[in-house]
Amino acid sequence: MTDELIGSVCQDCGARLFPPAAVCPECMSERMAELPLSREGTLYAWSVVHVAPKGWKTPYIAGYVDLPEQVRVFTHVVDARPDELQSDMKVRLTSANLGIGEDGQPLDSYAFTPAR
Repeated sequence: MTDELIGSVCQDCGARLFPPAAVCPECMSERMAELPLSREGTLYAWSVVHVAPKGWKTPYIAGYVDLPEQVRVFTHVVDARPDELQSDMKVRLTSANLGIGEDGQPLDSYAFTPAR
């Protein structure tokens, strides 16, 4: 299981982002600091994806999750059917196997699941 996500915050303009970056996309500052992100958030939007890179499991749900740190994360949504999902529903961080990579290794990543 993924313990936590780490984003970054610009020490000059305050912009927050995930995934972390070495340079701020807002002000181009290189003064970026790590930002631990919450494990729970709210589902903003989602879509069912039927076509994916070779080796990925399809169909899958891709979505955006808003975290309390004012960061929006693009993610897989797992352990849910599309008809169960609602905007602003609570979701929590988990991990998921997305398929098999070109090297034959499992593609494991962070994901979010409805908080039940």
